[in-house]
Amino acid sequence: IMIVTILMYSAFSGLTYFADSLWQAASSMGHRVETRDLPGRDTAEHFAIMEQWASLLDRPYHPTAKAKQGLSEAEYRAYMAEFNAPIRLRWVAMARDQVMTGAGVGKDCPVAVQWLAGDETRRALEDELTSRGLARSHVAIPVHPWQHEHALPHWLQAAFAAGDCVSLVTVTEPWLATSSLRSLAPTTASPHFLKLPMAIHSLGTSRYLPAVKMFNGDLSARLLHQAKEKDARLAEALYLCDEGKWWAYMPKGATLFDEAPRHLSAMVRSYPSALLDDPGVRLVPMATLGTPLPGGEHHVFDDWLAQRGMPASPASVQALFGELCDSFFDINLRMLRLGMLAEVHGQNAVLIFKEGRCHGLLLRDHDSLRISVARLEQHGMQDPCYCIKPGHANTLYHLSLEALLFWLQTLAIQVNLRAIIDTLADHYSLSRHDLWREMAARLEARIDAIPFDGRDRGMLKEQLFEREQWPYKRLIAPIIERAGGPGSMPFGISATCNPFVRVRRQADERVAETLTEA
Repeated sequence: IMIVTILMYSAFSGLTYFADSLWQAASSMGHRVETRDLPGRDTAEHFAIMEQWASLLDRPYHPTAKAKQGLSEAEYRAYMAEFNAPIRLRWVAMARDQVMTGAGVGKDCPVAVQWLAGDETRRALEDELTSRGLARSHVAIPVHPWQHEHALPHWLQAAFAAGDCVSLVTVTEPWLATSSLRSLAPTTASPHFLKLPMAIHSLGTSRYLPAVKMFNGDLSARLLHQAKEKDARLAEALYLCDEGKWWAYMPKGATLFDEAPRHLSAMVRSYPSALLDDPGVRLVPMATLGTPLPGGEHHVFDDWLAQRGMPASPASVQALFGELCDSFFDINLRMLRLGMLAEVHGQNAVLIFKEGRCHGLLLRDHDSLRISVARLEQHGMQDPCYCIKPGHANTLYHLSLEALLFWLQTLAIQVNLRAIIDTLADHYSLSRHDLWREMAARLEARIDAIPFDGRDRGMLKEQLFEREQWPYKRLIAPIIERAGGPGSMPFGISATCNPFVRVRRQADERVAETLTEA
């Protein structure tokens, strides 16, 4: 299905995209992710394999997700997560008076290398800065080798010529790509991961890392921590990556929306040590659950069923899927009640399993937290005052819970959970109809259990279970119209059938047929 979708899109967008999409998808599908003895691996190693697995599709149902324009065949195999190849990062020193930093950068952690390298490597980098007379005037950040070779000479040639930016020769420990490509995992026992810009084109846009996105992410993280203080269930089940440690090149006279500076930046993403150090924890990106392996030989539910001592029967798989929905909807609906909703597609949302139970949700990429200021204020929180480019589309601010619900319907259900349903149905020969009904029942039960007021509960049930149509995100035409330009992933909005109304009617029809036959 993925290959056919890519071919259909490629027919519209040109021969180059066609060729890239075809050979890249074929390369990934031809590679086997190592899944032997997954239960016996430690938490961090298991998580790394889950990321490789998720990378096979990248974004389920996105028609261009596997097309990474700008990578040669050798680079594709070197930098995509599924191939598990170690990546040697480059380092660049930036003039200290031309650097913008995140909320987590201060006197205790002024430089990135403190979080990213061992003592020996750190000393080597410090020695090079000293020997080249840069120790006091510059600060060093890691750079993806592809970005160093292809993007920086194009976008920042003048900055390097002037000495504001300086390439270093010190080599640090290797890293591994994750399902996000520009996010990297350590090969050491460390909770500190990396997010770096890469000027390839993917999902209809260039994958740079602008300071404004990370600045907004700091504001969102503050709100998310406040939400945990407002709701006891969120306090125990919602986990957040720390993304406040970041450095971005910001030359004098530049703005947050300039193109060139956003190609030189770095974020240290710290995962909660309490999760990574717990041998009873499994961290599973939800995209992994919605990604079938090429040979269909394994699914994460196989291990979950075995751990729970349950047979691989339709009833068992449906029951575990229901537990997953309970946890996922409980957290997201509690956030919605407070006036916020994270971007919970399968790549950003990581399920936390503890001792065989679905315990909670780990969020990353906080810069896309959608909010309703009026609802935040009702619960004692305030407008974070996101920085948004004048004249550009705003997807962060929404006037009501009804407007926020769009993201639950599209990213959470139509993309994320739908991919899991389709993969489970194919792997275990299950009825998609039954899984959709299970999801609907669990969702309605959580709406009843969470302390929404009467108006909100009625609105949610009417919008989710009674309306004939749901919104959905249009992708193909907006991507073609954007033609790879700057900005977030382009999309449009249209309407489709309500999946819950559809499965309810199918169930009614089955009952009617049974009665007629009787």
